Amino acid sequence: MAQFGTTLAMPQIYPQPPKKRCRREGAKWTRSGCLTCKRRRKRCDEAKPGCQSCIRLGLQCEGYGSMWAAPLNPAAQVFSQARSPKRRKLSTSSCPSSDSPQSIAEKWSSPPSSPLSSSLSTAPTTPSEYDTVGAYSPHIHIEDSENEDNASDNMALILVTSVPSRPLGHLSHRETHYLQYHTELGSKLLANLESDDNPLRSLIIPRALSSPLILKALCALSATHFANRSRDKLEAQTAATDYYIRTLSGLQSTLSKYAAVNSSDEAIIAVALLCKYEIVRGSVKQWTVHLNALQKLIVARGGLESLNEDTREFLLGFYIYAYNVARISNRKHLNSTMLDMGGMRITKLDIYIGYAEDLIKICARIADLPHIPHDAVALGSEIHAIDTSLRTWTHSNTQYITPKGITQANLSRLRMVADCFRDAAYIYLHSTLEKMSQATLIPLLSSWAACISLPRSDALRRLLDKVRMCPLDAHCEYSALTFPLFIAGCESKDADDRDLLISSLSKLEVNFGIGNVRRAKELLRILWKGGGVHWLDMLDQLQWDLILA
Repeated sequence: MAQFGTTLAMPQIYPQPPKKRCRREGAKWTRSGCLTCKRRRKRCDEAKPGCQSCIRLGLQCEGYGSMWAAPLNPAAQVFSQARSPKRRKLSTSSCPSSDSPQSIAEKWSSPPSSPLSSSLSTAPTTPSEYDTVGAYSPHIHIEDSENEDNASDNMALILVTSVPSRPLGHLSHRETHYLQYHTELGSKLLANLESDDNPLRSLIIPRALSSPLILKALCALSATHFANRSRDKLEAQTAATDYYIRTLSGLQSTLSKYAAVNSSDEAIIAVALLCKYEIVRGSVKQWTVHLNALQKLIVARGGLESLNEDTREFLLGFYIYAYNVARISNRKHLNSTMLDMGGMRITKLDIYIGYAEDLIKICARIADLPHIPHDAVALGSEIHAIDTSLRTWTHSNTQYITPKGITQANLSRLRMVADCFRDAAYIYLHSTLEKMSQATLIPLLSSWAACISLPRSDALRRLLDKVRMCPLDAHCEYSALTFPLFIAGCESKDADDRDLLISSLSKLEVNFGIGNVRRAKELLRILWKGGGVHWLDMLDQLQWDLILA
C-alpha cells in the first residue's frame, strides 16, 4: 500500500505519445491557496493580502490559514440533516476539470485503489459482530508480550507517531468529507451538551489531523453516523467498515510494536472513539470489547493522571458515563474495574454526564445489589443508603464549572434530563428489588421496597409527565434520555404510555442518529410481547449487550 507522500508508478506496456497540457494558462492549483479557492476547488494565485481570483469574482478572500485551525461555524449547515449531499459527477474527458474532486491532495494521500470503488457491491455494510473479539487480547494484556509478530502484513498498518499537523492537502477527498461532516454536524449530535469548546471538535480534530490512527477512528465514527442519517446508506456504511478495520489494524500494529505501558494518548483516544462507534452503529456485541480495552490501556499507561490534561478531562467524563452504564446492562461482559479513579471527580459540566454524575453512579450501585452476599443487614444498609442518596440529591449537590457558550436554556434542559434520571433510578431500584425477591429467600426485600421514599408508580408518573411537557426536539441535551425512557418502558403497562415512550425514543433516533436507540426500541417491543419477562432476563435470552449510554 502506498504510504503518505508517495505515489505508485504505473507500468507502461506500450509507448504512449506525450500528453498535451490541457491546463489553462494562468495561476496553478496549489495546496497552499486561499481558503476560498480551496473550498471552490479553484486555482489560486496566492496574492497577498487577498488573491486576485476572489477580487475579480467579487468574493471575500478568507486568507491562507488552515481550514481546520478552528471549527467551522455550525450555523453554516453545509450538511443537510435530512438529505445526503449531492455527488459531483466526474469528468470523462481526457483533460480533468479543475472542479473534479480528484484533486492533487488526493494523489498525495489515497491508496491507488479504494475499497469503495473496487468492491462497493460486495463489501459488508457493517463489521461482523465477532470481528473484534481478540483484536486487543494478544497485545493489551501487560503480562503477554510474545505475540509481537501477529499483525498481518497485508492489512493497513498505520503506526501512531507524534507528527506535527500537516496541511489539509494530506487528506483524501473521502477523509475530508467525513472530517468536515463531524466538525459541522456530527460533533454536535454525538454529545449531550454542545459548547464552544466541545472536545469532540477542540480535542479530537487537531489530534486526527496529526495522527493517522485517530483520523481513521474518527472517520469510522463519522461515516457510520452519516449512514444513520442518510438516504444513501450503502456507501457510508462501507466506508465506516473500511475505516473500522483499518483502525483495528493500526491498533494491533502499534500495540505489537510497543509495550502497553508506553501506549500513547493517540491509541487510547482511538479506542474511545471505537466505543462511540459501536454506540452509534447500534451494536449488541462489541461495545464492551472496546470498553475493556480502553480500561486496560489507561491502567497500563499509569491511570488517567498520566494523560495529557485535555485528554484526561475528556476521557474522565466518557469513562464514568460508559463504565457505570455498562454495569447496568453489560455486567457479565465487563471487566471488574481495574482503574483507580483516585477520588477524581468531574469539575466542569461534562458533554456526556451533565448534572447526572451522581445519579449514574447510584444506578450502578443498584445494579450491584443482587451481587451483595445474602447478608440481610448489609443488604438493608445499602438499600437505605441508595434511597437516602436519591431523596437528598439536587442539581446543586456539586458545583460544576459552566463551559463557555452555555446558556440558561442549556442548563434548564440538563436539569430536566437529570430529573428524569432520578425518577428512572427509583424505577430501576424497585424493579431490581422485585427481581431479587423472586430469585432469593430473603423475606425482608418486599418490606424494604415498601419503605423506599418514592413508590414506583409515582416515579413512573413523574417521568412520563416530564416527557409529555417536553418537546424532545433537536437540542442535544435530550439525547441522554435513552436510559430513562427505556427503564420507564420496561415498567409501563398502559398502552398510551408505551406509545408515548416509543414515539419519544423515535424522536431521539431521528434527531440524533444514534443506533443504540433503535436497539432499545426493539427490545421494548420484544418485552411487551414476552409476558412479563424481566428485561435483564430477556437480554440473556437474546445474548445482547444492550448499550444504554
